[in-house]
Amino acid sequence: MIMKSLYSLIGTIVLISSCQTENKQNTLLYINHVNKLELLTVDDNCGEWGGNEKQLIIYRDDFKGQLLADYSEKTKTCGNGSESKITKLIKRIKITEEENNLIVESINELCKNKMDREEYPSHSGIFNRIMLSDSSMIITDFPSVELKKFNELVQKLNLNN
Repeated sequence: MIMKSLYSLIGTIVLISSCQTENKQNTLLYINHVNKLELLTVDDNCGEWGGNEKQLIIYRDDFKGQLLADYSEKTKTCGNGSESKITKLIKRIKITEEENNLIVESINELCKNKMDREEYPSHSGIFNRIMLSDSSMIITDFPSVELKKFNELVQKLNLNN
């Protein structure tokens, strides 16, 4: 009787443990070493001539590897017509699950902001773009709004220091 109860208990434990799934998020699996995701925002510091840029490029070294990001900032000097200068460049930042979620939320925020307002002509404003390098997804918005989730992502990555 004790052996039967022991086998029953072991069988129940094995059954329960085999039914549990791994709680790993499978978001952004389309991003790999060939297909990268770019998040770009350009402020309106110089009016119709654009402004300062923040760019985050997300990728993997291989198909199932760690998500990584390269971050750059370009500063534009208004009025002299010169090209923007790279003022910050950080490569191979490891993306955590929380940052992964902020990337998805940034994409959703840009889509929602673009779809929730009427289009009107403009010569200046914030420019936002999210694009896959294979061009299967391109979301551009101009004039746009400041993306709060993108700014939160930049802060989480400690890139504003």
